[in-house]
Amino acid sequence: MAYITLSPLTDVARPFPVALTAVLTGSILAGLFFFRMYMVNWRHMSVRDLSRIIVGVVLGGGAAFGITNSFWEMANYEYAFTTLFLINAILTIGAFRISKRMYYELLHTTNKQKNKHAIIFGAECEGEQILRDILKNDQWDVSVRAMFDDRVMSGLLLHGVRILGGKEEMIDYIRSYQVDLLIVALPEIPKRELKKIIDEVKAVRPSMDIKVLPSFHSLTDDPVGVRHIRDVSIEDILGREPVKIDMGSIKASIQGKSVLVTGAGGSIGSELVRQCANLKPGKLIALDVDETELFHLQNEFKGSAIQVTPCVASVTDEQKMDMILDRFQPDVVFHAAAYKHVPMMESFPEEAIKVNVGGTRTVASLACKYEVDKFVMVSTDKAVNPTNVMGATKRVAEEICMAYNGTCVTKFISVRFGNVLGSRGSVIPIFMDQIKNGGPVTVTDPKMKRYFMTIPEAVLLVMQAGSMGRGGEVFVLDMGEPVKILDMAKDLIRLHNLKPNEDISIEFTGIRPGEKLFEELLNAEEGVIETDHEEIFKAICSRKLTREELESKISQLFNLLGSENPEAVRYLLKSIVPTYSFESTLVEEEVEDTDGSVMIG
Repeated sequence: MAYITLSPLTDVARPFPVALTAVLTGSILAGLFFFRMYMVNWRHMSVRDLSRIIVGVVLGGGAAFGITNSFWEMANYEYAFTTLFLINAILTIGAFRISKRMYYELLHTTNKQKNKHAIIFGAECEGEQILRDILKNDQWDVSVRAMFDDRVMSGLLLHGVRILGGKEEMIDYIRSYQVDLLIVALPEIPKRELKKIIDEVKAVRPSMDIKVLPSFHSLTDDPVGVRHIRDVSIEDILGREPVKIDMGSIKASIQGKSVLVTGAGGSIGSELVRQCANLKPGKLIALDVDETELFHLQNEFKGSAIQVTPCVASVTDEQKMDMILDRFQPDVVFHAAAYKHVPMMESFPEEAIKVNVGGTRTVASLACKYEVDKFVMVSTDKAVNPTNVMGATKRVAEEICMAYNGTCVTKFISVRFGNVLGSRGSVIPIFMDQIKNGGPVTVTDPKMKRYFMTIPEAVLLVMQAGSMGRGGEVFVLDMGEPVKILDMAKDLIRLHNLKPNEDISIEFTGIRPGEKLFEELLNAEEGVIETDHEEIFKAICSRKLTREELESKISQLFNLLGSENPEAVRYLLKSIVPTYSFESTLVEEEVEDTDGSVMIG
């Protein structure tokens, strides 16, 4: 190492600056290596990566101080030199590293004219990230000309775009200028507030396109970008806030266990399979009579760590179901197999009885035989004071679960909820098809109301109730406020940038057989008990029949199926479900029951 005498007044030799520079350079490189900066993609250099460069350089400089001070006493000018060296290293390395990103974002752009006039509602973190993504994305034909946010000071500039105020100023801006696109970059905005904004915007400019940023639970860990925004859906504007779920308790009830889902091809059943797959069960068996839906479901999990085993079988086939439960020995059964279409089941009551009653009895008895830990049945609000065969048969299925509970080790639980948005055969897909075909949109009655919940919400609450249940309960989900079907139809028309009764007409067709204007979640004679979950209640359901009595009634019911006497079938259903009401065509007519007793119509 070279030394030089700096002053005739001292005999202390000082190290030559080249040696100090070498120590600093080596220490800084070691600090950067420690933070693996060699692994960072230059094209996507971030503030977090820049902070790692700063920490790495500072730690390297600290190590250099320690090394040099162990060999000689540093002079003041050497401390100053080292400090300047570290600052220069941070600036040089940081600028060099971020140069590629600056090139792509600032220089490597085209002069392509962007035609769509867009504004962003939400000027904090998410809005800033979306704006930045739009500015560097030449493929998006969008020019953001203003931002709005009640939480941010008006007049500020964000990436060259001015913040012009809050919601009221945004509505005035839309009224004054031809805005093509509104992006709502507020993922946690309450749904009622979002609906109010959409209604106000559509009232001013009906043809305007609106996109939203979903809640963070549906986003990845990547920075928010254009790919995350989507069109407004009916789920966004129903006014119901997301449910609170205790994923820990649900995971404990599923992880490592063998889970069987019946009706796995349906809307609820398939979502049950997806949610269970996320919780790493030991086995996951998807059972349905529809092989096409099972094929599509199985395809979803190709390449996944969780293997879904498909089983094509009917829950009414006792021999086949026995073989399946014997083979897989499930710990948990989610019973979602059922016929649910109300008017169709009014025409074919025998099919509703075969599947909803007979299928439930078959799977429940086999659950007892193979000592399944929990049997969770998906029920419906139509089982309350039923006015249709479908609701009555689901109420019988609840009775089966209550009657079987306590007769074996299996804990039987029923979970009752209302309509789910977007399920097959439900009102929303029908409305969507009618709008696409130019209308009219058909509504049965202007006063008709229904409870609605999204499919994932309903399924997670079913799983939550199943994890809470100790056996014999009928749980009732808090469905929020009922929604007018007419209002939903109008909202859907507006979401397609059309005007109700102008671009798309609405026609009233009248209530169909077995339908109610308003669905109930509890019987008049029932009450509820609160549970540990604020959105799940336990219905006070008195068990009216023992297992033996219920078995006898169900056997009589099945003996009547071949009699071609639907009225007798309905009367026998009423003997099991006293709250079931229907319009009878029999007047004082005697209907002989299969055990020789007489029922008066």
